Amino acid sequence: MKFYELPQAVEAAIKNTDVRPFVRVLFELADGDVFIPDSDILEFVSTSYKSSDGGIVNSGELTLNNKNALYSSEVNAEYTTGLGVQIWYCFGDKANTFFRFHLFVDDNGFQNQETGFLNKSTKIKLIDLSQKLNDSKLQKNWTDAQTVIHSVVCDKEHPEKSLVHLIASRGGINANEINCGKLPFDIPYVLIEGTAWKELCALARAYNAVVECGKDLTLSFIESPYDSENEYSDDSDFSLNEKEITHFRFFNNNELYANNIRLKYTRYIQTERQELWSYSDAPVWYDENMDAYYPFTDDTRKIVKDSDYEAIYTAKNFDGKTRNVVFADSLDSEEDFLNSMEVTGTEKPVIIQYDTTTHKDRAIIQLGRDGKLIGLRKASITGRAIISENNFSVFVKNDSEIKKHGQIVRNVTSKYLSDDLFEDKPFCERRANDLLDECVNTKGGYYLTTYIPLIHARVGAFMDIRLSEDGAIKKVKIEELTFRYKHNEAFSSEIWVKQV
Repeated sequence: MKFYELPQAVEAAIKNTDVRPFVRVLFELADGDVFIPDSDILEFVSTSYKSSDGGIVNSGELTLNNKNALYSSEVNAEYTTGLGVQIWYCFGDKANTFFRFHLFVDDNGFQNQETGFLNKSTKIKLIDLSQKLNDSKLQKNWTDAQTVIHSVVCDKEHPEKSLVHLIASRGGINANEINCGKLPFDIPYVLIEGTAWKELCALARAYNAVVECGKDLTLSFIESPYDSENEYSDDSDFSLNEKEITHFRFFNNNELYANNIRLKYTRYIQTERQELWSYSDAPVWYDENMDAYYPFTDDTRKIVKDSDYEAIYTAKNFDGKTRNVVFADSLDSEEDFLNSMEVTGTEKPVIIQYDTTTHKDRAIIQLGRDGKLIGLRKASITGRAIISENNFSVFVKNDSEIKKHGQIVRNVTSKYLSDDLFEDKPFCERRANDLLDECVNTKGGYYLTTYIPLIHARVGAFMDIRLSEDGAIKKVKIEELTFRYKHNEAFSSEIWVKQV
């Protein structure tokens, strides 16, 4: 990932110590966007980091001078929770600006505080859209799990089959609000049951992509090394030397090291049409040829007396082994089901209920006999199925590293992994090997501070650092960013990086 592209004038001002950066704040009001007076902005601290879920989160805290009592919901009803706030960084002339964050006022709203009679200020905590996407209460049909079959990971040209777009739509994000690449890996079956943000993060982890609620478009799902259209780049896009770094602290990343990757997932396979269910409830009788049949002599059989009798589907895999069905389609119609019944005589059961739409892994059936004696030889349902192969695993290890350090295992699970080929190898195997390389080559990291306003830096971007005049240049990847602006103090950038 690269840094954001800056306007030429702003880029020239980044390392110019004669030009002091300052923050501008825009409120997105119903009657039009409004910049608040620059003199009212006492402090703004922003933080960007990669969360434990795997997505990039942006947040901030804004402190305003409220001596004129302007910033409260009593003055303006829109000054409350959910107000859209844009953060711009400026250099000298207000024309030299860069739009960096699009955030929203959190649930605490505008927090007014006062010390004595003169010191009046307002604190506003800001969050990005990821926190809303992670709040199940705010999402449409959040209690309903969504079954998706034969989708791809990401494809902006066909959003109706793109998991990124389908998941984002659960959070109210439209296709034209998404910036994404192309990951055409087939996912035969997936059940989307978490919040939109958690599901997007899980998908991003599986394909090593960057998911973020961005400043230009509502959502970005980009920078996967497995993208088939957009070239992935890990080139360094900026450099800091020992004269520009005001403080650094080294820390090892030993907790990230592993030499044995165990990647587990449930493998889903599409079958051809086959028999998915056949009636087999006892008691069973046998005729003179020892052929089995099921006598319907009274109404005690569950399929007759119960209105919720379940015909649970199973199917055979390519090896002939019986597996559970998670999704079935191309099923027999009610007419086909009746016509395919085999009986000992001429009378067939009456179909009271034949429901193959409520559930995707079973039918609900109820039969009747109209007081007749019926011998049922066979009643079955045929269809096409997606079956599950549970606990399918890929194991990769580095024997030389195990000899040196002992076996250190990392277990990885994902419901989004595909068996499609990537560079002539099943993607799940390629992903496991890439994870192993990353874990084996774990290096230390640094916490750095600098007076340079790295406002175009991004979590996930690469840069170079040099810590001493005669020291080596180290390539690093940004893990976390904090920008500190105070009205009467120097600007400070704090970054957490890891060596690559």
